[in-house]
Amino acid sequence: MSSEQRVASSEQRVGSSEQRVASSEWRRRVPRALCLMLILLSITATATATATDDIFRAMHDELDRSMRELRIGDLPRPYHIEYLLTKRHRVGAHAILGTVDDLDTSTVMTLTVRVRVGDPSFDNTNFFDVSLGFFGSSDDEEGFKNRRLALEPSYEALRRELWLATDACYKQAVEVYAKKTASLKNRTRSDTTWDYTLMPAEVVEDLSHQGLTIAPEQVTRMVESVSAVFRDAPHVHGSRVGMEFVPEEVFYLNTEGRRMHKFDCFTGFEMIAVTQAPDGMPLSDAYAAYSIDPEDLPSVDSLKRAANAMIQNLRRQQAAPTMEPYSGPVLFEGQAAAQVLAQEFAPNLVAQRKPLSEGGFSTGDRTYAFQNKIGARVLPEFLTVKALPSMDRAGDTPVAGHYELDDEGIEAEDVILVENGYLKTLLASRVPTRRVRHSNGHHRGGGAMLSVIDVTCKDESRRKDPQAMRARLLELVRDRELEYGVIVRSVLDRNLLMTGLFPMLMGDFSMRLEPGSLLALEAVKLYPDGREEPLRGTEIAGLSTFAFKDILNVGTSGTVHNYLAPSVIPAFISGGAQFVMSTIITPDLLFEDVEIRQQDGDLPTLPHLASPLK
Repeated sequence: MSSEQRVASSEQRVGSSEQRVASSEWRRRVPRALCLMLILLSITATATATATDDIFRAMHDELDRSMRELRIGDLPRPYHIEYLLTKRHRVGAHAILGTVDDLDTSTVMTLTVRVRVGDPSFDNTNFFDVSLGFFGSSDDEEGFKNRRLALEPSYEALRRELWLATDACYKQAVEVYAKKTASLKNRTRSDTTWDYTLMPAEVVEDLSHQGLTIAPEQVTRMVESVSAVFRDAPHVHGSRVGMEFVPEEVFYLNTEGRRMHKFDCFTGFEMIAVTQAPDGMPLSDAYAAYSIDPEDLPSVDSLKRAANAMIQNLRRQQAAPTMEPYSGPVLFEGQAAAQVLAQEFAPNLVAQRKPLSEGGFSTGDRTYAFQNKIGARVLPEFLTVKALPSMDRAGDTPVAGHYELDDEGIEAEDVILVENGYLKTLLASRVPTRRVRHSNGHHRGGGAMLSVIDVTCKDESRRKDPQAMRARLLELVRDRELEYGVIVRSVLDRNLLMTGLFPMLMGDFSMRLEPGSLLALEAVKLYPDGREEPLRGTEIAGLSTFAFKDILNVGTSGTVHNYLAPSVIPAFISGGAQFVMSTIITPDLLFEDVEIRQQDGDLPTLPHLASPLK
């Protein structure tokens, strides 16, 4: 063996020895690192479990004490108390033309207490006290609805907060009970349905959304990047892009022994843009995407394409003519079909009862159309509607209205609401109505609420592809001897109108919240030769629940539309949320007769100077 070979062999042995030493060292260190990691995870899990146990122990102990000792003289005692504790994080930002306008990275812990006095057949609920509802009371000011707590309250601190909140809630409960009793002394009750339904004890949890997170930097980058697209659109007078991520941990316990621990999450991305036509008419467009997991939102490139589509739509609207009043067949495509259902049909699928009140106060009859129609036909016989809260995806599209447990700790049920056109039942909470006595797990945001509404067609002859739907529309146009038909592709969401467009335009934009009125963001005339002409400033008017019985045809594919649905039971009555995440899955819809008209009212003047953007 040469000297070079001996050196090489020696180096190999040295290298092998070093490898063995390194391998030995690695074997010693890895188990140590793994052990350390497992210990840390175990400590974290133990601390989390301990914190959860302390919260429920404090809630249980104060519930037990309140049920045993809480009373005011001879006034009725509580028969049911519930505690709802929510720890809510928020990461939200808005941007204008590529610059962040605001940023919120807050965390809050809130407590809501509900006390029922009397008994399930007649208690202090289902009664609206106008003075308390609009002006509050000293008890309200003490705080038992969304009462702010320390972020990590100790057992003792939480007991104190529960004590004060329960005391305040009980005082108001006996006050309302007395007013409700007095208001009925001079009336004959036509509806003697019980006020509440008691249920057995149960311990439930849903931790499936635990751990979802997003960095604030990612949120700001997304809104900055997408909002910068509007820099190249000088014809757009105003725009705003926002994103919000809100995970929350919920603890619920009541005196029945029903205990719930769950994680909820909401993620939303919204864009709003406004401009004016040459005659001064305000024009707008909006886009929104919602999901549970932020990873399920569209990509930044997709959002930029949506922003560019908004820019082009506003340009088309500026050049579009106004229209004469139209009454005839209308085809609602995609988002418009979902919004028509969301605003005018679906809210009626919720079981609700008109609250008693002093002075004849009424909350209106807008969403009460189906309360006494179970068994009646409400849609064409070829359509079926189901509530499917168990559905988390429709094909490849995430379903944001999905949930496992409602806010009362009841497992969400899939329900057939309309079968072959006939109404079978309604979405319900634990508050019984004449026709729906028991909960099907749809108490959300303060009352019974929509979840995932799926519209399907069983009759193949009624299902048509896009070209066939246009041909059917034009056939109806010829039969009516009309000049053209109307296709609506986008309808303004009420949530975006109230929280986005109206504040941006400082009152120049019509609210148009009367029943049956919807604002079209994108609509066209369809002429017999296939030509399309854009419309602007169009309003869909007089669309009632009865019009849905006359749907003639539906498309062959469905649109999955995630949206923030306004609470059917108003928040000022329920004390809950104003909007709740929901989903509607629907094909395109062809209506036989719909009224379309021009928005009326005075028009604001145009800016005197041209936009500084180029």
